Amino acid sequence: MKNNLAYIIYTSVFIGTIIMLFIVYKDINNDFAFAFIIGFLIILLLSFIYFIVLVLYNMRKLKWLEIRKRVIKFVIYFIVISACTYLLKYIFQHSKIDIYDFGTPLGISVSLAFFDLIFSKEERES
Repeated sequence: MKNNLAYIIYTSVFIGTIIMLFIVYKDINNDFAFAFIIGFLIILLLSFIYFIVLVLYNMRKLKWLEIRKRVIKFVIYFIVISACTYLLKYIFQHSKIDIYDFGTPLGISVSLAFFDLIFSKEERES
């Protein structure tokens, strides 16, 4: 059941993203477009919270060694992606590094290390 819910959420977020990009690209400025974007952002936030809870729920079934491997993988991905981001930003933009530059590497690292736990089966015994 929860796998079907995850697929429904992914599909609705994908379709909503396409519609939102169309609204922004065409610069549509009316009440419906504004309400759609606000609603989409709320759904995006709620789906993010749902997936975080689902990952934490599925992590409790893992053995300590598996959790440790995933955390180490997360840290390595985060360091490598952050270093690449800062290096490319330094080469091409010559701008200062600020705290907001941690968001993208953090999100990518979390998804690479823990994404499969969203679709984990109930009877998983790792």
